[in-house]
Amino acid sequence: MTPADVILSVGIFAVSILFIYGNRDLRIQVPLSAANATMLLAKKRLPLVTLAGVLLFTAILALLLRGTYPMTPAAFIALYAVGRYCSRGMALAAAVGTILIGFFVSEMVSAIPSYTLHNVRDLGWVVFAVLAGAWVRTQKLYVRDVEERAERAEREREEEARRRAAEERVRIARELHDIVGHALMSINVLSSVSSRIIDRDPSTGRDSLKQISGISNSALREIRSTLNLLREGTAPLKNPEHGIGDLEPLIEQSKLSGLPVTYKCHACDRQIPTIIGFTVYRIVQESLTNISRHAKDVTKVVVAVACSNDHLDVSVVNDGAPVTPGEGGGIGIQGMRERVTATGGRLDTTALPGGGFRVHARLPLKEASA
Repeated sequence: MTPADVILSVGIFAVSILFIYGNRDLRIQVPLSAANATMLLAKKRLPLVTLAGVLLFTAILALLLRGTYPMTPAAFIALYAVGRYCSRGMALAAAVGTILIGFFVSEMVSAIPSYTLHNVRDLGWVVFAVLAGAWVRTQKLYVRDVEERAERAEREREEEARRRAAEERVRIARELHDIVGHALMSINVLSSVSSRIIDRDPSTGRDSLKQISGISNSALREIRSTLNLLREGTAPLKNPEHGIGDLEPLIEQSKLSGLPVTYKCHACDRQIPTIIGFTVYRIVQESLTNISRHAKDVTKVVVAVACSNDHLDVSVVNDGAPVTPGEGGGIGIQGMRERVTATGGRLDTTALPGGGFRVHARLPLKEASA
């Protein structure tokens, strides 16, 4: 109950006394009109009870005063409340019931003719009051529905933004892991070789140092490129710097690091989508890095790329000591799997019987081209 409800009830009481019933028998008018107005205070919480009470007191007034048709401002407000706060069926039933009660009271009071233009007009207000309440209810529901949809859309936008931010963080971590992991592993191997042979073979040692410089500079460029794309709001995978054509320099780099790598490429003549080429590059790079870090007694590493009309296969196989996919606790294989899944492909990692490990990915070409 609000102050506006109290003011409305007081106003209805005043109107009833001053304009509806006049000065006839105030002993009857005042308490019944006061009861009518008081009932209106419950119109929001108990609209049907309020209407029933108002109609009851109005009917009693009509019967006792013999001259007033039972459609008063209090009844109008009560009917409006039914239309506003009840369902359509309830509101319709309340309107029909009010009309029937009005005619019943008219039949009981000989001073009130049942079928006069004035009475029919008064009963027409019954329908208007209910329809007014129902219209306001519909508008309120519509506005609430619009607000809820707007709030839901805003929440979905925020969730989507958070999801995209999380995906971007994972993607950047994956990129940096691949770049830094491979570079540091190559630098570590080459620096170890250089420290052992630089005194005996300065020329070879200097070549190793040049390789270290080249690897570090390349890694720095890739890191700088990735961070620039991040600042510009561009997805790193949309503009990759590497592809299948960069596999040979990558493999030569691994050979200089001491890995016995053999490269077999049976790529098709068609244009390989950029994202597929980049994924192949990262798979080979990460696989070679993992071999350098985790595999022991490696005598043979085979990198193979084969292309058909609708898919491309890339595999990296080594014959080193058995390892498990999670060995080292890193995110290398997880990152490869995420890359392959993002293109709609499939990644298999298998420890081979008797030693060795195989990484194989099948990447779709049709979906990537679409």
